[in-house]
Amino acid sequence: MLENYSVFTPASIDFLSQLRENNTKEWFAERKSDYEQLVKQPSLSLISVMNERFEDLGVPYISSPKASMFRIHRDTRFSKNKAPYKTNIGLFFPYIRQKTEKKPIEAPGLYVHIEPNEMFIGGGLYMPTPEQLRAIRERIADEWKDLEAIIKHPLFLNEFPDGLRGEQLQRIPRGFPADHAAGDLLRLKQYLVMCTLNQGQIFTEQIIDVIEAKSLALAPLLEYFVEAIEQ
Repeated sequence: MLENYSVFTPASIDFLSQLRENNTKEWFAERKSDYEQLVKQPSLSLISVMNERFEDLGVPYISSPKASMFRIHRDTRFSKNKAPYKTNIGLFFPYIRQKTEKKPIEAPGLYVHIEPNEMFIGGGLYMPTPEQLRAIRERIADEWKDLEAIIKHPLFLNEFPDGLRGEQLQRIPRGFPADHAAGDLLRLKQYLVMCTLNQGQIFTEQIIDVIEAKSLALAPLLEYFVEAIEQ
């Protein structure tokens, strides 16, 4: 057992299940100490360990409380659902060459999702800006074989068997050849990978090794996007 490492437990998941059924400020206030112990502390512990792992591996994922941990409070300003709290644990590790504490939603990275009956690791670029999307498509148009080599690499497919996916346009976007060999890649509006987790991984230190393996397999894809965006 790693020194001072706090794991998620079945009680962590039970807390989230109860929160789903009692999503009020009054209920949460009475059990804030449970949230701190069962949800927040294990999340911060995992973030701390992954920060050390990423530095040892030499990969530019950011793992810090500010950049990686989503707030438990929901933004209800523009939502019909006025429930005040999220009922899942979400951890995000942005892939950014320059060290920063910012957590832009359009940053490529790795995401860990823990929720009753739904646990997975995802990654890629979820909400690219129009400028990012254009830059990535232009690179794909010119260097699609490089991207194909990344997403067909055995290491990548071993960790993400479902491959690269995301919402797509019905047609190849304007400005690119309608018969381009990488038409399926050019039609993507987001670039995502995902694989499920099980409780055996979540409740032990195994989750650390799982995140490490996924992060290494995903890094070449994220680097491809970053290079396109920063050109």
